[in-house]
Amino acid sequence: MTQKFPITYPVLATGTRYRWDKVRNQHQLVFPEGMMVLNEPGRAIVKLCDGRSTDDLIAALKETYPGSEPSDDVFEFLDQLAERGLIHDGSVDD
Repeated sequence: MTQKFPITYPVLATGTRYRWDKVRNQHQLVFPEGMMVLNEPGRAIVKLCDGRSTDDLIAALKETYPGSEPSDDVFEFLDQLAERGLIHDGSVDD
């Protein structure tokens, strides 16, 4: 799969953060313009957007979810986050 927004070292954009909302019992990605509710795989991906390479991120997901082949889904999700300005490539100076 070809990424629309090639991200090789994903990091959360400034002002974007993950949180667990214990009142609503949900994983959330919070940013200045709003909030996105994350499912469990989305949470796992977002928590790994710490500047590691996408290859390392996918390898970590394979360890967490044995028997899965998450690469296409991961790239699609990263594209969606990048499209909304919620992540950027940590290898590129801002």
